Amino acid sequence: MAVVGMLMCADAVYAQKTVKVQGTIDDPNVTQLYINVGKDGQYGMLNDEEVIEVKKGKFTYTAQVDHIVQAFLKRESGNQGSRMNIFLVPGEKLDLTIKGNQYFYGGSRIYKEMNEADMFVSPLREEFDSFYDGILARYMKASDEEKAALKQAQTDSIEQKYTAMNQSIDQYRKSHMDAEGVQLFLSGQVSAETIYNDLLAHAGGDATFVQKNRVAYFLKEQVEYAQALREKQRKQAEEEQAKIDAMKGSPAADFTLNDLDGKPLSLSSLRGKYVILDFWGSWCGWCIKGIPDMKKYYEKYAGKFEILGVDCNDTEAAWKGAVKQYELPWLHVYNPRTSSVLKDYSIQGFPTKIIIDPEGKINKVIVGESPDFYTYLDELFGK
Repeated sequence: MAVVGMLMCADAVYAQKTVKVQGTIDDPNVTQLYINVGKDGQYGMLNDEEVIEVKKGKFTYTAQVDHIVQAFLKRESGNQGSRMNIFLVPGEKLDLTIKGNQYFYGGSRIYKEMNEADMFVSPLREEFDSFYDGILARYMKASDEEKAALKQAQTDSIEQKYTAMNQSIDQYRKSHMDAEGVQLFLSGQVSAETIYNDLLAHAGGDATFVQKNRVAYFLKEQVEYAQALREKQRKQAEEEQAKIDAMKGSPAADFTLNDLDGKPLSLSSLRGKYVILDFWGSWCGWCIKGIPDMKKYYEKYAGKFEILGVDCNDTEAAWKGAVKQYELPWLHVYNPRTSSVLKDYSIQGFPTKIIIDPEGKINKVIVGESPDFYTYLDELFGK
């Protein structure tokens, strides 16, 4: 079947049609399900949650849609962790079977194709997960000396297995370019832009293809949404960087917060020496990852600078526990959520390190756990 012939003409495709969902669930205790349906033509936006009544394990749901939309079906109201991602396709019927945490598609051809894709992909993912769990178990049982030797080899084998799995999925997808359900199902696992471009190429350059093919139209919405999001993030990053650049050479905002003993400690009390403000938290993986290098440089240039750790978004108990657990030898203060310190220093990410000169002016700002920070310390203190 030619791709452009999958769904008649544009008028037929994009006239509002009913999509009907009929389902069964194997849990007799479930009397209601909840659904958030994506806004038609506004990818990334959701309509308000709706309730679906379940009687004797059966339920139905209907919606009027112009285009394919995503919907999230949940067992508990507002619980995004329990949601199932389904697609509502105009004019089609979905027979949905829910068994435990698994769900199976049936009904119209497009949904049967989705189920076939799921049946192909699921064993591959289960095999990879089992492989990964086995490697992790062996790593956790290894001694510290063995872990160092195992780490790179295991990382390489995981990457090889993961690459092989994705190649198999991609081969399957490319061998089913005319199957709408396969392309739609895999759009949640493969880049929407990749599938969209492949469909365009498969259509042979037909300028009207996107208006004729509902899956391509849906993917186009995803691609445009992602592009707009990236552009928004780029502008935000530029604005944040401009704020950071503007901080250099300006006086560091003074603050007073309580130290580990509950006594007030002011930034201005450290005037006369270089001070590194380290905005961190026990919950921040990259903050914790950087601790060994921080300790090494604190010792390497002992007496040439002081570090003032500013804890963020922790409970006081978690903060004190982390300082003790990681044996952090420098000064620490607790930054309560009512404090304005994060706002005063335009902190947008963690960790953020701000180097303040002896006169109390901001010398440099480094966001993230970056080797640039240690390179800068060597330039500053290694002369």
